[in-house]
This record gives sequence, structure tokens and C-alpha cells, in this order.
Amino acid sequence: MPLLIAEVQPRSLAAKAGIEARDTILSINSMPVNDFFDLEYYANDYQLDFELRDTQGQPKSATVLRQSSKALGIGPEPHTVSRCRNNCIFCFIDQMPPKLRPSLYLKDDDYLYSYVFGNYITLNNLNPAEIKRIAGQHISPLYISVHTTDPALRGKLMRGLNQPDVLATLRELAGSGIDYHLQIVCVPGYNDGGKLRETLRDLSDGSLSTLSVGVVPVGLTRFREGLTPLRPFDENLARETVAIIEEFRIQNENVYAADELFVLAGLSIPGPEYYGDFPQLENGIGMLRLMQMNFQRRKRALAKELDKAAAPFLMLTSRLAFGTVAAIAEDLNGRLNKSQLRVQALRNDFFGEHISVSGLLTASDILSQHTAATNEGIILPSSIFNHEGVTLDDVSQVELKAKLQRPLLLIDQFCEDWEWL
Repeated sequence: MPLLIAEVQPRSLAAKAGIEARDTILSINSMPVNDFFDLEYYANDYQLDFELRDTQGQPKSATVLRQSSKALGIGPEPHTVSRCRNNCIFCFIDQMPPKLRPSLYLKDDDYLYSYVFGNYITLNNLNPAEIKRIAGQHISPLYISVHTTDPALRGKLMRGLNQPDVLATLRELAGSGIDYHLQIVCVPGYNDGGKLRETLRDLSDGSLSTLSVGVVPVGLTRFREGLTPLRPFDENLARETVAIIEEFRIQNENVYAADELFVLAGLSIPGPEYYGDFPQLENGIGMLRLMQMNFQRRKRALAKELDKAAAPFLMLTSRLAFGTVAAIAEDLNGRLNKSQLRVQALRNDFFGEHISVSGLLTASDILSQHTAATNEGIILPSSIFNHEGVTLDDVSQVELKAKLQRPLLLIDQFCEDWEWL
């Protein structure tokens, strides 16, 4: 569909050319414009000849001469996201309780969001025209959920309406010059063990354009009534899975195990050399190591910031990050003169005992479990809030501070920055 303009910035290049809000862009330099990516892609030439339709449905033309120092100034209508048509037996969204933020229930499988935001797609929604567009506009790299290369097993795991041969699609994309990061959500009893070996062997094929492969354990909440019975990872399976990954890393170092697998297995987090340029951070792979690395770089500044408060602090964290955060607190305590730290790991009572990452902690668990004394400030990971400053259970930063009634310091998940609330 042609792209509707939501707003045009005053005095921008578009505004000076007579383009207005609520106009519809039909084409730029004779190339059809259907979404925000087309707009960005085709608006890079020096001369832009727009064909539009005004609010009355009448055709209209405009020419813009781009200037590097000035913005085009066109804000398109929000993108209509391609919805996921799979019905994965391990889908995390199916395991969430009702009445959380509406955006949390959106199942997207959109290749544009994969490229722009790093969202993982399944390839099951793509049609030939979309694959042709990905190649033609070089929408690369993509982030792709493989899970398994066994077609029958993939169908059992994902239960989608359309189950193409994932390896064939990956080869087709590679042949068009498209690179990709891949993920495997490992589900005990399904795609673990020998099946994981088969998948990693297939993904090592030189005909693919694989930048990285991340293996993460399935996340299981307590809200699984009526869903396929699944079992969580235990220490033995985590160790076995890490060992399988290590087999493939001997020849292919772009295969990575999630931090959670190392913690579950009782193994140390690998050093920086394991992660290279940290290609799968958003998948929980390398977060703990990067936190440690950034802390070493920023610890003097953080100690100085805490000493300004001249008060004791309680650092709240998840069970997964506890070991890393406890080591950071010990180092800080050796540097502090006027403050002191202690660390408490929170259970995830909201989602259940098998959820152990900081980003899924809720305000309800913070409020019900923290053991801060009346004179202690609280330090929280900023990842518990979304970009609007709201927790998963819909509590704002302002509301949480009011309920805690004490100084509150947020430290980002990579220990790069912090802010007081």
C-alpha cells in the first residue's frame, strides 16, 4: 500500500516542497513506496521526484533537492507489523498472564523489524516477492529463528501454517548476498542433544552466510495451563548443551551459548575472547561478561557516585546475574569510603521459578521481597523498565520510587551508565 504521511516537520525540505501531513506517497523517482523502509531507501538520491495523493485523493507532484545539513522532514504513519502465524509450543507470549502492557502480546514476524531492531523472524511468513525485495534492497543482516533444521521437527515445534525448508531459504538468501544471525531456542526432549548436533552441523555449511549462531534455553513461566507440557533445563542438560556447542566452536567460533546455560551448568562465564564483537547481546549472550568489562572501565566513577550519597545501599538483581553482581559489589566495597553495598537476588515469583533474568523482574517482586533497611538506598538494573520507564507489571519509575520511599539508583544492564530517580 502507498505510504501515508503522519507529519511533516515545519521548514523542512519536504515542507518547502509543498508536501503536507496526510498526503500519501505513491512513489519516489518512479519507485513505489509502501512503508518506512522504502521511504528511507529511495530518499537517498540528490533529486527526489515525489508522486503523491492529497487528502482529497487528487494527484500531486513535488521535487526535493536533498541537502546533507537538512532533514527531509517526513514522518510516516506507524508501520503495520507482519504478525507471526506460527503457534510455537514454547512461545513466551503464550505464557504471559493477562492485563500486562498491550505491546507485550504482539507476536511479530516482520523482516523489516528484524533488520532495524534485531527481532528474530522465522522465515515462515515470507513469500517470494518479499524474498526478492530483501535481496533487491539488500536488507541485511537479518535475525532468524531456526531452532532446528529437521523439517518435521521444526513443524512440530513451530506448528506454523507454512513450513518451508529453512535451509533452502537460508541458502537462497545467502545466494543473494544476505547475511544473518541465527538463534536456536533449545527445548529439552525436542531439539537438544543429538538434534542440536545435527542442526549445528547443518548450519556450519559453507553455502550459508551465517554471522553467528546463538543457543538459548527455553523460557518457561508458571502460566502454562493448557499448553504443551515442557520441562526446563537442569544442570546436567545445561552442561551437556555447553559441551555440544564447544565441539562446534573448535572449527566455528561464531557459535555461542547463552549466559544462562553457563550459570545453570555451574560453569564460569567465558572471557571476552569467547564473544568476539558480542553479536548476540540482545539474546542474553555475553551480557554478564560485558557487564564485568564495562565495570572495570567505569568502577572509579561509580564508586565516586555512590560515595556522594554517603549511605548504605542494597543492590537488587536476578538469580542469573547474582554471581557477577556480587563480585562487582565486593570490588566497589573495597573502594567506597562513605557508602557500603550488599546484594540480594530476587526470585521471580511473578513469572515463576524457572525465569531468572533481570529484564523479567517485576515491581511486585521488588516490593514484596526486598530486604532494604530504612536507611538503605536501592540499586536496580534499568532493564526492568521499558523505553517509557514502565515495568512489565505496569508500574512507572515514579510510582516505584514512591512505594519504596528511598533513594533509587538505576544502573544499565551493561554497567555503562546510571541515573538517580
